[in-house]
Amino acid sequence: MFSTLTTINGYNPIKALFLKEFWDNKRAILVTPMVVTGLFILFAIIAMINGNGMMIDGASMNDHISQAQHMGEDAAKIMTGLIMVSPMVLMITVGFSMVFTSLSVLFDERKDKSILFWKSMPVSDTQEVLVKLATVIIVTPLIAIAFALIIQVFTTLMMGAMVAINSDYSAWDVVFSNVNYLAVIAGDLIPTFIFILWTLPIITWFMLVSSFSRRSPFLLAFIIPILLMVSERIFFNGSLLRDAIASRFTYLERYGDRFDFEDRSILEGIGSLFGSFSELSFWVGIAFAVAMIVGCIQMRKRNSIT
Repeated sequence: MFSTLTTINGYNPIKALFLKEFWDNKRAILVTPMVVTGLFILFAIIAMINGNGMMIDGASMNDHISQAQHMGEDAAKIMTGLIMVSPMVLMITVGFSMVFTSLSVLFDERKDKSILFWKSMPVSDTQEVLVKLATVIIVTPLIAIAFALIIQVFTTLMMGAMVAINSDYSAWDVVFSNVNYLAVIAGDLIPTFIFILWTLPIITWFMLVSSFSRRSPFLLAFIIPILLMVSERIFFNGSLLRDAIASRFTYLERYGDRFDFEDRSILEGIGSLFGSFSELSFWVGIAFAVAMIVGCIQMRKRNSIT
């Protein structure tokens, strides 16, 4: 299967561009989540050997299991929630990887002058930029979600083993039958991509800075907004930019807590997350993201090397 994905048969420039982005950013896209997943499994095994299991949400895994054993119908919510939060460190780490990737995708090719080769190929700047964007906001999180599922499967098996070893209860009754697998998959996919859509203006801003920065795009990407926010505060006594950036994240407080993992409310929870699309700030952010992608394309047409 892997060889099929990495083999180009005939004229397929888009696939070639995706493969190029994958190999150029392999460390951020594949190696980082692989290492984090491996470390999670290692530390989880060590914690299980020590007797209590890993600490999740302020309590040991043993404590969560003990609670689930006495919660009856609520055990499903406890077990499913526990499985869903287990790859949190992985997803946070991948979020940082996405930031650094978006800050480098248009800068590095000018720095190492590989842009000159790709400009000689029969692909447009629009295709190049859109493939780079898709790599950051689609390919990277999808690979991360695949590793998140590995962590979640391992966590489920580990909890089942702890129940079988440390108690007289059935691992099936306490763990496996109480995990809402549909909610786990939906909880991996839907909140991740809705969050990416809300933060798309920030991601595309990083890409825009990457397209014109002559030195460190990381510093420039943060210095410019900070200077604008300070200037707005001093000269206009306002905080429009700060509030606009904050609104990219605060929607989680309004919609995230409505995503319930019980069987009867999965669809309602998903609907509440999609309800965030009704906010004007979301569509304003999308419009800014489109404008910045257009800016990236224009800058790539004009800039060949740093």
